[in-house]
Amino acid sequence: MIHQLVYYSRNTVQGGDRAMLTNLREIVSASQRNNSRDGVTGFLIFDKTWFVQILEGDKAQVVETYNRIARDTRHSTATILNVRDIEARFFPNWTMGGAMRTPEMEEIYLEHGIGSAMDPSRLKSAQVVALALDLQAFEQAKRQGQRLAG
Repeated sequence: MIHQLVYYSRNTVQGGDRAMLTNLREIVSASQRNNSRDGVTGFLIFDKTWFVQILEGDKAQVVETYNRIARDTRHSTATILNVRDIEARFFPNWTMGGAMRTPEMEEIYLEHGIGSAMDPSRLKSAQVVALALDLQAFEQAKRQGQRLAG
């Protein structure tokens, strides 16, 4: 069994898009190091105001990872949406995938009922997982397209 935890937290980093992007890259990079060590996979959705994340792995490691995130000063009001055991990872190939919300992804958010402002307190964890899977597929298709074009 794989333990899956879905949570959201408010971004506390100040600054414009460049500062946000730099911050997101730092978070994803540190997450990838920590998570590959701990066997945790998942996906991070970021829309400048909110982090919404899915963590998967061994229960003790997932809980430890969440607790570390909840203490991180770049986040506030960390709130767990759902915790469950699943048969297999939904995000097995990623140590930590991530997508910053951009205009080219807007259609995907709208398909999941998420308008201009994301309110994670109103999201269901199944909706978050479905959105993350679609964003992951979008990112993979974009990368494959770049490889083909290059």
